[in-house]
Amino acid sequence: MFLRIERDGIAGDGEASANAYYGENAVDVAARLEGMGDFLKKRVIESAGDVAAAWEEAWPLLAPSRAAQCALDLALWDWLGKRKGRTVAELALGIEPRPVVSFATIGLTGQKELERRMRELAGFPRVKIKADQTGDVSTVARVRAVMPEACIAVDANCAWEAVDFAKMAPDLAGLRIEFIEQPYPPARDAEMAALRPGVPVIADESCVVIDDVERVPGSFAGFNIKLVKCGGLTPALRMARRGRELGLRTMVGCMLESSLLIAAGAVAAQVTDYADLDGAWLLADDPAQGWSFDRGTLYPGEHAGLGALLHP
Repeated sequence: MFLRIERDGIAGDGEASANAYYGENAVDVAARLEGMGDFLKKRVIESAGDVAAAWEEAWPLLAPSRAAQCALDLALWDWLGKRKGRTVAELALGIEPRPVVSFATIGLTGQKELERRMRELAGFPRVKIKADQTGDVSTVARVRAVMPEACIAVDANCAWEAVDFAKMAPDLAGLRIEFIEQPYPPARDAEMAALRPGVPVIADESCVVIDDVERVPGSFAGFNIKLVKCGGLTPALRMARRGRELGLRTMVGCMLESSLLIAAGAVAAQVTDYADLDGAWLLADDPAQGWSFDRGTLYPGEHAGLGALLHP
């Protein structure tokens, strides 16, 4: 779902890749945003602080849709950047945007597809492997053999409820896995402190919004930030900052998204330890042009604002 806001001849674009896991869909998100015209007419957006204030004040009108809040937040950042002739990274962080090294994903797949995917990812610096409920790490072992220098992470997507981590720990450590992402569902967060998988574990579904960050220490080594689930770039940057203060590893991730939303994620990735932003690269027909993805690295776009443009 895309949102465009216009004022003074300048258009700002935002996006929400609404996800059913969080009870969101594009139709509902669009319906919530369609009534925001009067709210926006009363806003003065001249600084990063104004965007943050609008993000806070819009929430009662958009709740409980964090996806809608994300689309509005991104559109305001993009508009302000274009208005000032500067990138959002400069406005939000005071730095020129730098290239971002991203994980590239290997999904649940058969052997033939796995071999094709590994050929495609040859030379990529970071690879994330999706895992099923069995906890079988043979796919990880195969990727490690073919890509000995790659940084490899495993995303369990809450599926490892029946996995014996004590038994798996030597295998996981021997495969030099960077981290495991969300092995248990959030309902089992209380058990995470006693988990000893042999490699760091980071939260995804267990850390959705900024208030969740305070519960991460002691249970996880870090957390994954997704703009659509937390409500945009404004809270994503706050989460990254708080995570660093707590000594946690931070990552910015994505859903299947166009290059517009990926560009916003790349701004957050300027201040996180990891990025998993290959969502637009996986699309057959990307409706936007933004940061270019070249062999696992995202390079900044040439445009002001978020650095992405929607195709006409």
